[in-house]
Amino acid sequence: MRTLGFSLFLLFFSGCATVSVPPLTAADVVTLSKDGRSPNEIIAELRRTNTVIPLKASDYVTLHDNGVQKEVLDYLQYVQIEDMRWRDRSLYMYGPGWGYGGFGPCRLRGRGGC
Repeated sequence: MRTLGFSLFLLFFSGCATVSVPPLTAADVVTLSKDGRSPNEIIAELRRTNTVIPLKASDYVTLHDNGVQKEVLDYLQYVQIEDMRWRDRSLYMYGPGWGYGGFGPCRLRGRGGC
């Protein structure tokens, strides 16, 4: 019986194991650009790896100076903005109570908080 339980445990949790692909770094994007990949190929790779790179304005200038195409830079900025919007929506969850004096992060609004 003990072996059967362990086998069922392995069977159940083996379906949960997934191979995650690590996101690209800014250096990876530069390397792909220098290897002669087209902007569409680089963007497809960024999408496949679900890459969001938090970049400052100076980082965009550095990437451009290192040969990263304009389309890729625009995509990186777009994804970064969408990620921030998603985080805001997830944090403040539109609906009654959240952020309006209820049980959200600003539950003390009007009573000496936020």
